[in-house]
Amino acid sequence: MFRKVFLLIALGIASYACAQDASFYRKYAEKGDKEAMVNLAQCYMNGTGGVNQDYNQATDWLAKAAKKNYPPALHQLGLCYLYGAGVLKDFARGWELNQKAVKKSYPAAFYTTACCYRDGIYVSQDYHQWFSWLMKAAEMGDDDAQSDIGRAYLYGVQQINLEQNYNQAFSYLKKAADQNNANGLFYVGVCYQFGAGVETDESKATSYFIQAAQLGNADAQCEVADIYMRGKGNIQPDYSEAQRYLNAAVQQENVRAYYLMGNLYYYGLGVEENNETAAEWYKKASDVGNTDAMTQLAWMYIYGVGVAENESKGFQLYKQAADNGSIAGYAGLGMCYENGYGTTKNINSAVSNYKQAAESNNSYAQHRLYFLYREGDGVAKDTQAAIQYLRQAVDNGSTNAMYSLGYEYLVGEILHQENSSALEYITKSADGGYAFACAVLGTFYYDGEPLVSKDFNQAFKYLSAAAKQSSSIGNDDLLAVVYKDLGACYRFGRGTEADQSLASYYTEQAAKYGDTKSLDAVKMLRK
Repeated sequence: MFRKVFLLIALGIASYACAQDASFYRKYAEKGDKEAMVNLAQCYMNGTGGVNQDYNQATDWLAKAAKKNYPPALHQLGLCYLYGAGVLKDFARGWELNQKAVKKSYPAAFYTTACCYRDGIYVSQDYHQWFSWLMKAAEMGDDDAQSDIGRAYLYGVQQINLEQNYNQAFSYLKKAADQNNANGLFYVGVCYQFGAGVETDESKATSYFIQAAQLGNADAQCEVADIYMRGKGNIQPDYSEAQRYLNAAVQQENVRAYYLMGNLYYYGLGVEENNETAAEWYKKASDVGNTDAMTQLAWMYIYGVGVAENESKGFQLYKQAADNGSIAGYAGLGMCYENGYGTTKNINSAVSNYKQAAESNNSYAQHRLYFLYREGDGVAKDTQAAIQYLRQAVDNGSTNAMYSLGYEYLVGEILHQENSSALEYITKSADGGYAFACAVLGTFYYDGEPLVSKDFNQAFKYLSAAAKQSSSIGNDDLLAVVYKDLGACYRFGRGTEADQSLASYYTEQAAKYGDTKSLDAVKMLRK
C-alpha cells in the first residue's frame, strides 16, 4: 500500500494534478505562493505542463514550500525521502516530515503513517497501529484509507483478527469510490460482481470496473478486458478493446494481464491464433506466481502444444500450482497420476488429488472420479459414489458430465433406464457445445432411434455442430457416421438445401474415417 502512494505521484495521478502550464505556477511560486510551489513540483514530478520530468527540481520546490510548513509539501517531500526520489533515501527524514504534516491534521499524512506501520518502514511493523492510523485517515476523508479499510473488511485481516464484514466493506469502498478513487471504484465493482454487501448486479459491476480502469487501475483493466473478451451482460465481444485494456495493464506489469494476453493468442481472439506466443505469455505469468497460467502451461507441456512436449515440466507446474492452493492444480495432478504423465502412475494419488479438487467443485475432477469409481479402476468399485460425483459435475455445468449422465439413463446399468431423462441430459450436453453429444444426438435424429423420432432438421443442426468440432470428437467410427449422415443430408436436401458438392465432400470424409458404405459411394462417384 505504501508503495502505491509514491507510484501515484510518480505516475502523475496524485491529488495535486497540473491543471495549468508550469509557467503559470512558476510565476506565483517565485513570488512565494506555497500552493503554486507544490503544483509546480508536481509538473516536474510528472513531466507535464510543458516541462520535462525532473525529480530534483520537484523536490527543490517541495522543500521551499515545506519551509513554510505547508502540509501537502511536508507530506510529499517526506515521500520523496522515503523513496529516494530527487533526494537520497532517508527514512528518518521522511518520517519526520510526514509527522509534521500529521501534526497539522493533513489526512494523507495519516494514511502514509499507517502504511509505514504496515510495511515496517522506519518503524517496527505493527498491524494494530496500521489499522488505527488507517481509521483516523478514513474518518478525516482520505479516500486511499477508506479504500484500504474497505478491502480489509472485504477479505478480513488475520494479523489483527479482523473478520470479513461485507456491509462495512461496501460502506468504506463506496466512500472512496464517490471520491473517484481508482481502487475504491474497482472494489465496489467486485462487491457488485459477487454480491458482497449489496445485491449482485453485473451491469453496475461493469460500470465501476470501467471507471476504475480509465483511472489506471490495472486490476480493473484486466476485468474490463475479460468482459470484452467474453462478451458479458450487455457488452458484446470486442477484442480490440480487450487488447487495448490489456496493453495498459501489461505496462503496469500486472500478472493477470500476462495470463489474459496468453488467452488472446491461444484462442485467437482478435489476433492470429499462435500457441507459441500464448505459451510465452503464460510462462511470463507463471514465473511470477499466476496459478491459472501454471495450469494452462502445464497442459501445454504435457501435450506439446506451443512448446516441446515435456511431461515432467507439466507435472512440476501442476504441483507448483497445487502447492499454491490452485484447485485446477490438484485436478491436473490427479490427471498426471492417473495417466503417468511426468510421474509414476498411481491411482491412489490420482484419487486423493481429484478429491481435493472435487471438494471445491472442480467438475473435471468430479467427472474423473465418476469414471474411476464406476469401473473400479484402481479403487473399489462404488457405483453410488460414481453417480454422486457425476451429479456434482453436472450441477457444476460440465457438458461432458451431462452426456455421461444421459448415457447412464440410456443404458440403465447403474441407474434405472429412463429415456426421457437420457434425452434431456444428452440434449443439454449437445446444446452446451460438447462435440461428442452433438454427434450422437445428430445420428439419433437422422435414424429416428433410439430416443427420438426421425427429424432431419434437428439431425442437420447437431451433425453440422459436430462436424465443426470434428477434432474434439475423438472417435473415428462415430465421426465416420456423422460425415455419412451429413453427406446424405446435403445429397437429398434433408434438413438443408441440397448441395451435391458438399454431399461429395462429406461422403469422402466418411470414407476416409472408415465408413464402408461411403467408400462404395465415393468409388461410384469417381467412375
